[in-house]
Amino acid sequence: MNTQWDRRRLLAHGARASAGLASLASLPTALHAEILGKGFEGLAGPRADTARTLLQSARQVSFGTGKDVWMWLSSLCPWCQKFFRETPSLTVPGFRIHYIPFILGDAETGAVLKVIDDPSEATFLKFMRRELGDAPPIAYSPYYSGPLDYTGGPSTRLSRHHAHIRLIQTAFDADAGYPTETGLNRQLSTPRTFFRTQKGALLMWGGAFGARQFDMLRGL
Repeated sequence: MNTQWDRRRLLAHGARASAGLASLASLPTALHAEILGKGFEGLAGPRADTARTLLQSARQVSFGTGKDVWMWLSSLCPWCQKFFRETPSLTVPGFRIHYIPFILGDAETGAVLKVIDDPSEATFLKFMRRELGDAPPIAYSPYYSGPLDYTGGPSTRLSRHHAHIRLIQTAFDADAGYPTETGLNRQLSTPRTFFRTQKGALLMWGGAFGARQFDMLRGL
């Protein structure tokens, strides 16, 4: 993906929608209430399309078959490790889960780069088992803005990977009313889970995810 998606362009793209399509509030009241009542945040319209494109183009490893779900996971995150203990095969019946490695700390950069360079099931399982920890830390730019393909040196590839994650978060934060045009986002965290409903909304769950949450997704 060579498109240059910086923060301003992403926000402007979402704003081009009519007011009735720019947020989750445009969905039918019953569906909107159901989604929010279950604890999800959501996007609709062009901003949702852009965020989903960023999810699809981020380097990821996919497990299972069924409805598409994207998850940010870190090998250093306690909640991510809890999910891994409960789901050691990383598969959930009825879902195709696309795992996007998340950089939680400098000590994890080398391991994340190994997943970026070899996005295979075997490598991601080693990542979650913390068997890639011998990789040395690599500096990267957390505020990179430029092409989002996975070319360039190690630092550039990590910077571009992190940019996918930061821009996805920006889309949700802008919709929630955070002053993202000034560069202020909520702190990036993991795990975060994303799912596109049959109505075209893109949902985000910002916290621990497990069997109960997957059961909720089955009806959306």
